Amino acid sequence: MSFSGRWSVTGGQWPTHAGQSAAARRLLADLLGGAVAVEHDPQGAPFLPDCPDRYVSLSHCRTAVAAAVSEEGPVGIDVESRRKVSLSLMRRVCTPEEFDSVQRSDDPTMAFLRLWTRKEAVLKCRGTGIKGFGSMVGALEAEEVEIVDLPCGLPDTVASLAYLRGHDVTCPLSAD
Repeated sequence: MSFSGRWSVTGGQWPTHAGQSAAARRLLADLLGGAVAVEHDPQGAPFLPDCPDRYVSLSHCRTAVAAAVSEEGPVGIDVESRRKVSLSLMRRVCTPEEFDSVQRSDDPTMAFLRLWTRKEAVLKCRGTGIKGFGSMVGALEAEEVEIVDLPCGLPDTVASLAYLRGHDVTCPLSAD
């Protein structure tokens, strides 16, 4: 994998959105070597007003948080832990081929969540985020984006990273 940046995923228990968000920001601070101000653009993407040369992405769910930082270009990260997923949600965000593949897998819920993390990471990297579920359907067709499934070492948890192709610097990745 060639990604000129750092990422981390860590587990815990955060029952509230505010607690999850705070934990993700702490993880980002750990990656950056200290606390930094984080703001959000009109699309909701995080950025560092005091470090405009760094691109960041954050993600959280009730049992995991993730952060990524790059100086080379946009980056997107997403983490999801096992949760109930409806067939209607699967149909709204999957192509027919993806839906069939998910349904044929040994664990359709985790297969869908893996697909979801890939798509959300791409949309974050592209700077669009999720604007209705329709944007997720073709998200994996983004040829300019490299997608990597991250080893997070947490049970029933999946994470994915997306970054622009052409980043040549290989950087050691961290997985907590």
